[in-house]
Amino acid sequence: MGDPVNAIMVDDKVAKGPGKILTFDSTNNKVDLSAATEVAIGISAGESERAAGGAYDITAPTVSFYPLGGALYVQALNNELYTTGCTVYVGADGLATVTQGSNKKLGLYIGPGLLAASHSTLSDNGAGDQVTVAGVSGTSETEGVMVLVMTAGAAIA
Repeated sequence: MGDPVNAIMVDDKVAKGPGKILTFDSTNNKVDLSAATEVAIGISAGESERAAGGAYDITAPTVSFYPLGGALYVQALNNELYTTGCTVYVGADGLATVTQGSNKKLGLYIGPGLLAASHSTLSDNGAGDQVTVAGVSGTSETEGVMVLVMTAGAAIA
């Protein structure tokens, strides 16, 4: 794997840590956190740029990412079962999923079998995965652990 490359994110979006799936927004010529059905271009290497006061810069922040093509750690949607060799798809909010639907292929999972349980030590995603569940007080985490994905077979269209 080579060095990460830099790109500008769309306004009002941030990558709050490594492992987020990024897509290309051709309208703005910038990158964005993936949504289901979008083609991925890379995986964030860390959080996006912060402003002088320490808060996330939400006006064209720079983010570093690893282009697809090799084995990369990707943040998974929580509570999904990963089996060695299963197909991994591009999901919403920059997270990987094993749910097929109309999602684009990201690659093959190459780690040992595991349940991508919620992982509180990982940062929350740019969509803000700490959400209030309707009718229930508290929060719900959508992020699971990082999973190792061979991205050489990612969908390009």
